[in-house]
Amino acid sequence: TLIPKKVDAAYLFDYRPISLTHIVAKLFAKVLSLRLAPRLAEMVSSNQSAFIVGRSVHDNFILVQQTARQLHQLRLPRVLLKLDIA
Repeated sequence: TLIPKKVDAAYLFDYRPISLTHIVAKLFAKVLSLRLAPRLAEMVSSNQSAFIVGRSVHDNFILVQQTARQLHQLRLPRVLLKLDIA
């Protein structure tokens, strides 16, 4: 698609090309996100908590801390590996 650079555009170099494909992709992404938002909590595993309304990343951190505390209280040889992949 071409849009004029000035009011009395007569030559090809008086026009500026623009692409509308990015606008179509943004529109599709917006519609898709609005349609999926109400059902997203059902579709995403309960272990995954980022970007879901009502869930917090801190909940998983607290769960890991409680698990580590319980393993420590059992006094059995155990290994717990905590990775923070950010």
